Amino acid sequence: MLILILLYFNRCFSEIVKRDPPDLFNGSDKSCASNEYFNIKNLRCSTCDPSKNLTVSALHDSCVCNNRSIFNGWDPNGYRLCLRCKDNEIPSLDKSFCIGLPNNSSPNTICGDNNIIVDRYANGTKMKAINCIRCVSGTVPNQDRSKCIKCSYPFENCLCPIETHIILPSNECIPSKKLPDWTKVTEMFEIEYEESKRESKLMRYKLHSAYYWCQMKQFQSCQLLSNLCVLTMYQELTGPCRLLKDIKTSKYNVPLPWIAYNEKDVQNIFNEDKIKKKFRLVKDSEDSYVQIVFSKWSLNGTWQGFVNGMKVLAVCKEMEFLTDLRFTVDYENKCAVSPQDFLSERTTEFYDIYLKYRLSNETYIYPIPILNLNYKIGNKFPNKYGDKSQWQLTHRMFVFENPNDFNIEAKTNIAPTTIRYLKSAALSIRVKKGPEEGLINTPLLILSYGEFNKEDVQNNRKKTFSFKVQFSMKSNVKRNMDIGLGILCSASVIWSLIRAWAYTRRSGQRPIDLIAVLHVCIIACGHLANVFFFVISITALHAFVYYKWQAVAHVLLPSARLQYLVRTYVIVSFPLKAFEIFVLIWHHVTVDIFLIDWEQPRAQKQTIFDVSAWRTYFVANKWGEIQTVRKTSVLLQLCLVVFVLKVCGLEHWSLNIPELHTSPNHEAKHASEDRVFRFALSVVVYVGVYLIQWILFSGIYERYIKNSIQEFVDICSLANISLFVLALENYGFYVHGRLIKSIRVHEKLRKPFENRFRKTSAHGFSDTDMATLRKQLRREEEDLVRHRGLVPESDHQTFQILIPTKLRGIYKSLLTNLPHELSRFNITNLKKGNKSVSGSGDHTMQAYVTVNRFLAAFIEHALKDLDYEVRDRLFIEALLDIELHDSKVKGIFFNDNGHSFDNVLYYGNELSLFTFNLIFFCFVEIIAQNYLLAAILTGLCDEAIARIRKYCSRKNFAKKALIDENFLL
Repeated sequence: MLILILLYFNRCFSEIVKRDPPDLFNGSDKSCASNEYFNIKNLRCSTCDPSKNLTVSALHDSCVCNNRSIFNGWDPNGYRLCLRCKDNEIPSLDKSFCIGLPNNSSPNTICGDNNIIVDRYANGTKMKAINCIRCVSGTVPNQDRSKCIKCSYPFENCLCPIETHIILPSNECIPSKKLPDWTKVTEMFEIEYEESKRESKLMRYKLHSAYYWCQMKQFQSCQLLSNLCVLTMYQELTGPCRLLKDIKTSKYNVPLPWIAYNEKDVQNIFNEDKIKKKFRLVKDSEDSYVQIVFSKWSLNGTWQGFVNGMKVLAVCKEMEFLTDLRFTVDYENKCAVSPQDFLSERTTEFYDIYLKYRLSNETYIYPIPILNLNYKIGNKFPNKYGDKSQWQLTHRMFVFENPNDFNIEAKTNIAPTTIRYLKSAALSIRVKKGPEEGLINTPLLILSYGEFNKEDVQNNRKKTFSFKVQFSMKSNVKRNMDIGLGILCSASVIWSLIRAWAYTRRSGQRPIDLIAVLHVCIIACGHLANVFFFVISITALHAFVYYKWQAVAHVLLPSARLQYLVRTYVIVSFPLKAFEIFVLIWHHVTVDIFLIDWEQPRAQKQTIFDVSAWRTYFVANKWGEIQTVRKTSVLLQLCLVVFVLKVCGLEHWSLNIPELHTSPNHEAKHASEDRVFRFALSVVVYVGVYLIQWILFSGIYERYIKNSIQEFVDICSLANISLFVLALENYGFYVHGRLIKSIRVHEKLRKPFENRFRKTSAHGFSDTDMATLRKQLRREEEDLVRHRGLVPESDHQTFQILIPTKLRGIYKSLLTNLPHELSRFNITNLKKGNKSVSGSGDHTMQAYVTVNRFLAAFIEHALKDLDYEVRDRLFIEALLDIELHDSKVKGIFFNDNGHSFDNVLYYGNELSLFTFNLIFFCFVEIIAQNYLLAAILTGLCDEAIARIRKYCSRKNFAKKALIDENFLL
């Protein structure tokens, strides 16, 4: 049993309102000439060819046969073919054949004024001549004089007594007392357009008639009067809305249509709990769809039944699929509409909107209020502001005006000067949460109307129509984000202060100065970028996971506010992170670096200049190779991300529907992608692929195939060369490349033994032939060599170092005193025969030997007042990566994890580089909405930075290590 409960139907009709609308399609008499018609196909005024017996129709909308011709088919161009009758004949009423004139008559005087024309017998047979029949008393001929109709005046003689009655433009005779003088002023027939007010011929023709018959309790006339009120956008001071108000307050007690809400209703309507239906997100369930129905009315007030779904608002053809709305699924569409779209077969219709649902096997409909943004009071538009107490909610609407529906007078040109149309429609549905989850508040339909002016109509100019369905819910997302950002930003600032304090200690600067403050800001940039991106990623992931896996509406699609926040924070994070990477690479390419060669000449009479330099260049080139080595492959990472998203179809997970699809089905085809979900999906897939790649690389590749960082340490040992790096003024890293054999000797003999073994590598001499080298490698594999460590009986080769201030001063002076042209010495200058520079090779070599001996002596504890100690870090030092001990007098070598020197390489900054790639990928994607473009630009950016990094490192290494750049690969 279908129960239609029209809630609120018993409420009083509110104070009708006014707005800023226009007139219906007033075809101006000046639109087309008297011998022209308005061609709807090309929206131009055209003429009819008299030579073909054509003339303009009464409606001025086409060419028809003239009054002396009959219709004889169509020509190839789609025009009527007209055949002229003989002089003693005229066309029949339907213009299908020629018929003779009555006796003693001419074509201009056929029958009398009160006669009708008959050209066929009762059985349809054609007559030879016209027969004139007089209408009886109380009847008159109709407009084409084909039959007698009842007189429209309530008088026997069909005459309207002008003393007591008035004849309306609709040819109706009504008592004058039913139309007060104030109803006859011009303002009653005017409609306000965007540019001006104009009198509407439709109002002039229909208004008084509808007003009179509505007073007589004729339901259809009341509906017509209500429709005219809607066309004026509910202006209550004049026009049909004022007439409705007058009827409401009169003694007639007329049951008026309900088209507007009372002011008290506006205050409470959105807080009422009258919709008891609980909605869910279970697919294919009736409870997962919101059903909308429209009650349709024709312009003259005839009810035309219910229309299911949102097709009523489907101005765009691509929106015609809309039937029922999926619960919690937002929908938005825009399209271009032209005047031609409204000058077709569609007619002007009016609609009341309802929510339809089933509860306990019974069907209910609930009225949905309408917020018309064009509603106007004076010079203000109260419905455009957020103060609900000032809103005027209505219940009836129209989609567009078709000028053909308002061609009241036969002689009126129909070329439209203004067409009003629905410019935007937004259905807002607020979902309850907590104990009332699944319930909804009263929905709201927000409408805005636009206009096509005369120029738009003539040029068929297109304008935009937008439609949106939006679900909303009270959310704490912004509050939770603010809390998370507040806590993590505070923590990042504290951590930045700690890192800045460590930086100033390692740089030998004062704890508090301008440079320290500047460095705090520099460090904070990277940390804040991480915090912003982390918080917004967690927020997006929370929205994505909850929405896709919930059965009851706990969260909805991300709001426009959240989408704005995600976009803003990602865009802000990118430059902050880019600045961090710039500073990081700047530090890497400006470090002080030197290779300490421990190899000694084989013969005692030889000098250190006789030791081969190929080992040094080999280690230097190996150092250059590992500059941009990372724990993962960026190219492989991006290819896999694109493969998962595009080929495997995971990009469809970002559709704003509750289910997960890897290919668009019927429902998914019409769903749109949510930007927050796209961002969340980018983060999930990118991080997921990265973690898999990192686990495989660290757990399998580095352990069983190749570990580039450990290989470099091994090569240093094999080449008998140590790496000395100063990343900051007093802080750096040391890789020990020579070993001391562990031998039990007497205390008095220990020092001579140590001095002897310090002069050789783990294999004796490294400057050797291929056979000896292979033999040494086999001994290395069989663990038959000495310990490699800096400390006796230890294999620990890598250290973080704090050097004495004096050592740094001496080291700097040795490099500073080197002439500038010597620091740029290379073999190319020698080939050019530059004598001033060719001799500089000896000076460069001498400087290299001096620095080499100085650093080697420091490592061997052979310098007076310049010494160091090897120790482990304290727990707090290891935890915070700081040094609490003073190294101004005595240096400290801290045992590390075996590869701390990778802090000046890509390898040791993997987290920073990974987050930069991720943020850059998301930055491009969130702007371009294109995964493939984001992957391409991320790969190109990473490759460009790596090349710049290698080039600058090569230059810096050649300059600081005092070796020829031409031998660096």
